[in-house]
Amino acid sequence: MNAFSTISGEFRHRTKEAAFQTERLPESRRHARTLFLLSAILNSLFLLSDWRFFGTPHFWVAVPARVAVILCSLLCVFLCRRIHSFAAVERICAGWQAVTAIGVAFLVSSRSDIAVFVMVMLPLVYYLVVPTSFRGNAGGGVVCGILLLIGYITPAPLAPTTPGMIMAVLMLHCGMWIAIARSNRLQRQEWLAGKAAQAAQAALANSRDTLERMFMAVPLPLLVTRYDGSVLRLNQAATAAYAAGRDVPLEHVEQTYVDLPVRDQLFEILQRGEMIDNFECRLHRADGAIRNALLSSRPIVIDGEPCFMTSVVDITERKEAERHLEQLAMTDALTGLANRAHFMAAVTQATAASVARAQLAVLLLDLDEFKRVNDMAGHDAGDALLCAVAGRLRNALRPGDLVARMGGDEFAVLLTRLPDADALQPILTRITEHLHAPLSYRGRPIECRVSIGVALFPDHGEDVAALVKHADIALYHAKNNGRGRAMLFGPELLDSWEQESAMLDRARHILTQERPCPWYQPKVALDTGAVVGFEALFRCPTADGTIIMPADVAAAFEHPELGPMITWQMIEGIIVDCRRWRDAGLTAGPIAFNLSGADLNDDDFAGRLIERLEQAGLPPSALEVEVTESVFLGRNAERVSIALHRLSDAGIAIALDDFGTGYASLSHLKQFPIDIIKIDQRFVRDLETDPDDAAIVRTVLNLAYSLGIRTVAEGVENRHQLDYLRAGGCHYGQGFHFGAAMPAPAVMALLEQERRKQRS
Repeated sequence: MNAFSTISGEFRHRTKEAAFQTERLPESRRHARTLFLLSAILNSLFLLSDWRFFGTPHFWVAVPARVAVILCSLLCVFLCRRIHSFAAVERICAGWQAVTAIGVAFLVSSRSDIAVFVMVMLPLVYYLVVPTSFRGNAGGGVVCGILLLIGYITPAPLAPTTPGMIMAVLMLHCGMWIAIARSNRLQRQEWLAGKAAQAAQAALANSRDTLERMFMAVPLPLLVTRYDGSVLRLNQAATAAYAAGRDVPLEHVEQTYVDLPVRDQLFEILQRGEMIDNFECRLHRADGAIRNALLSSRPIVIDGEPCFMTSVVDITERKEAERHLEQLAMTDALTGLANRAHFMAAVTQATAASVARAQLAVLLLDLDEFKRVNDMAGHDAGDALLCAVAGRLRNALRPGDLVARMGGDEFAVLLTRLPDADALQPILTRITEHLHAPLSYRGRPIECRVSIGVALFPDHGEDVAALVKHADIALYHAKNNGRGRAMLFGPELLDSWEQESAMLDRARHILTQERPCPWYQPKVALDTGAVVGFEALFRCPTADGTIIMPADVAAAFEHPELGPMITWQMIEGIIVDCRRWRDAGLTAGPIAFNLSGADLNDDDFAGRLIERLEQAGLPPSALEVEVTESVFLGRNAERVSIALHRLSDAGIAIALDDFGTGYASLSHLKQFPIDIIKIDQRFVRDLETDPDDAAIVRTVLNLAYSLGIRTVAEGVENRHQLDYLRAGGCHYGQGFHFGAAMPAPAVMALLEQERRKQRS
């Protein structure tokens, strides 16, 4: 919609028109005052020229009219001081116009040559000079023109040019109306444009002020730089971050970079006009401190000059936190040693960087009986032992060798710069001497012994996985062969380990998928030939008809987890079978079964076994446990002794199996509650042909007789062996001569047969 009136050229909206006039009030007031002053002056000059009419009738018309106009003009000049609104300007101008038009109408009645000029000029003044609205200009001009025409044509006779004069005046007024409307429109358009320009300038100024405030208030350091690196602007954060409390101006960004290649790389990217995000670098502060920073930069134009605005994020604390977290991630919290991840990474790096396949060694160390230290002295003593081992390992090794704690009580060592395998032995000796030295915690002695497994690069593996695996296999064999020693990996160890692993895997499969059960081999009294008991042996019939024998899973019986699981499955089967036989009125005698060191490591084993017998309603004499001398050796001897004494006190007989084949010691017969000695079948098998075996059997029988201990001979296979053993005073025999191991139903048939034999 057009904002201007077509006729007047003024604003259609009165409010906007009033605002326009109000804003122009000072100018209108000055304009009006000037108009009134000039009117007074010019009319005073014309008053002098009016004396030419002296002596004529027109003189008394012209002079009073001129004087009236002069006085009116002076009065209006005086009233201009009291103008405070545009309406007042209009009122004063309207009064001046009326008085002037009437006065001049009298003046032009003279019809002089100048009268025609005045008839034209005075309406023009009203239209173009009087500072009023369109109605004031047009209305004053029209009224003035009419009055002047009336004054000019009133005296008779009419001039022949009067009609033309009227038409000319009418044309003049029409043209002036158009001119005024156009002038008003242009003035108001100019005013609107001025307002818009002022608003734009104000908005621009406000925007610049806002941007400046934002630029200065942003907490991130911001820099505006030219393409050559010179600094154009800095915000407060940048000044504070760079100056660090000093009055040091930053004139060029090259002053701040620590690493010149990084700076050159950054400048090259910027000068190609590319944007930069998260560019990491190191910067100097004015105080000399070096800070890590992330830069992000964008091209901008400042006053027509291409520049860059760069934000700087200080990531020094973040980098320190990352380094700290990385250190924590690669360090054992208790000992301060490298952890498993650190060690594996170091071995990987060492093998990859090995020059001319130089020799390296990976050592895995495991504390012997560490659990016993925790159980007996407390976990704080265990932690102290671990820390002591860490310190001793550091002292025992060369600079540059890496020590790590792999977890629990297992440590690892990476030995580098080994000229050959022979250089390894002095290091192992030094480690052993340091670690086996006496240690005390709070006045209490703690024994520190370790087993060590060693693998060499590249002989035993060319990557970290192979080296650690083979060192672990060597450690496993070191622990299984007496502990407290170091063992170097060899192919034969791998074969043995793989064989044992296959046994353990098979045992796990049996426990979860098959149904292992006890089979029973009879024990016979040699003096009467009667069956006096059985030994329960592990058997596992499979779906294909084969039977898994103990030798097939031999490694599982000493395994700390699988061994006890197998033992308890055997015990459950024995108890169920004994209960069934007793319910049938059959007497089987004591059922013997084997216990391993893994079983007796459980402090609660004896209690659980006795409780299970009570639940089944079986007397303790229904069972007999067999142990080998190996369970008496090592640091668990005290625990084994407690368990065996508890079983013996409950009425369960204790048999010493394979006597004389291992670490036989007569003190074991005195120290532990041994009720039965079992003579190993290796001595029984050849006693007829080997005098030494016969002598050993005879000595064992005499020793048992002297100590009042019963004897059982294993592996009796013929009549000659039976006669020799019976003559030597052996109590019981066991072997194929009397019968092989049989399942529980066959035992029931045998017991039935024995019962019928006794009755007859």
